Parts: sequence; C-alpha cells; structure tokens
Amino acid sequence: MGAIFERYGYGQPDLFVGESSDMKSMMSKMRDAKGDLLIAFGGDGTAAAVASIARDQNVPFIALPGGTMNMLMQGLYGSDVWQDCLIRGLAVASPRPMTAGIVRDESGQTGTFLVGCMFGKPTKMSEAREDLRDGNVMDAAKGAIETMKTTSDASPIRIALPDRDYDERSMELINVTCPFMDGEALDPDRLDLTLFDKVTGGSTLSLGVAALMGNIRQSQAVENVKTKQFRLRSDSAIEGLLDGEPMTFKGEVTVELDKNHGLVLAPWPAMSFPISREA
Repeated sequence: MGAIFERYGYGQPDLFVGESSDMKSMMSKMRDAKGDLLIAFGGDGTAAAVASIARDQNVPFIALPGGTMNMLMQGLYGSDVWQDCLIRGLAVASPRPMTAGIVRDESGQTGTFLVGCMFGKPTKMSEAREDLRDGNVMDAAKGAIETMKTTSDASPIRIALPDRDYDERSMELINVTCPFMDGEALDPDRLDLTLFDKVTGGSTLSLGVAALMGNIRQSQAVENVKTKQFRLRSDSAIEGLLDGEPMTFKGEVTVELDKNHGLVLAPWPAMSFPISREA
C-alpha cells in the first residue's frame, strides 16, 4: 500500500487497525486525525462509516474491499482486489460527488445506503444468507423456509411516485439501486427501482432465492422505474435492507436521492480502464 501511495505522489498514511469490536475507537481516532483523504479497508459497513466521517470533514474517501460482499467497491471501481481499487482511486485527478439514498419514516428514523436497498418481507432472507456464508447450511435452510412462510402473511406495501398517488397494486418486494452501482442504474439523477407484485407459493420462493443470492433482477419484475424520490405505505412495519444492513421502518416511508453525499476518489463509470500494476 505504501509503494502505491508513493507512486502517485502521496505521503505515507496513518493507519488505524483493529477488529470489528474496535470500530468505534478506530473511527474516533480517524475523525481526530483530520486527514486530507480517508480510506476504508473492510466491508460495506466499514466503508459507509468512513464515508460519513469524510463527508462531515469535507474530504474525499476511497473504499477498499476487505469484507464479504464489497458491493460499494465493485460499484465504484469494478473490482474486488484492493490494489486495483486503490490505484484507480489515486489515479483520479480530482474527487467526484458521491450519491446516496436517504430513507426516513414517520417516527423520525433515518437510514442511508450508498449502493442499494430492498423493502419487503423477502429481505429477511439476508439472515439466511449470512448463515450460508458462515457455513451454517442447516440454519440457512431453516431461516429461508420460515421467511417464505411468513412472507405470504405480510401486509402489502404500496408505492407513490412523484407523478402519481399511491398505487393500488400491492408490492411484495421493492429493489432500489443508486446511480452507477450496477449495469442497469445508469441515470446519474435518479434511483433505479425494480418492483415485484405480492405473490405466494413458488413465486415467493423464486423472489426469496434471488434476494438470497443477490441476483434480484433474475426474477420476473412487474415494473422498472427511475425516480428521484418515492414513498411507501403499509399497515404494518416495513422491513428494509440497506447496503446489506437490516432496518425496520414504521408508518409512511420516504426514499430520496442525495446527489452530493460527500466526495469520493473514483473514476466516473465511462472512465473505467484496465489496471496495469507495472506502471
């Protein structure tokens, strides 16, 4: 890492290293250090925490993949190899704005996602997914079956877009992606939505497995929408999954795009290029 910094004219960085249990202390030290550039090496949760500090201090950040999913790093740099991500970040002449989705409910609870989120009961499949990654196959299978059973009893979610009132159709799952975070979300000014009807039986299994494997677009979508903002309503709590982190929202939920959610050192998608480590 030091050699890459030197190659691009940067001084040696201060390092704050520890386990996940040390996160609070590391973030505090990073905040007090007031660097000109903040870098996260870890998973999506670590990257989001560092991005928040960078935004507060009005400095850019770089996210390096050291976690399980590394969704943000794939979206920003098109790689899950930390050397590639660091080279692509440091090679950029100037930082660009970071987009994010902001979620608020009637109780005042707020959540943020940098890559994407999902709303609906199938998001509970994330718990089974974590069991599967940890090698607990039986626990994952039991969790997936239980989620499928409860999904059919969940209250429907209705959506309101800026140009229309609440849709009379009920939705079982709503998938949201920030700009440039996959090959379909290419509008810089809008969130990319994929809507799925409330269904039961085999269709629920299909949606659940797709959510579990992270390939939600492989399921049959009702509608694809691009919008800056939308609202959700349900007679019961709305389950959400923001950048892989579960949250539960109550009452009417508002989701909107923040186009200037801090700064990131990353190329614009059209500027992606092959990495040559011999340069």
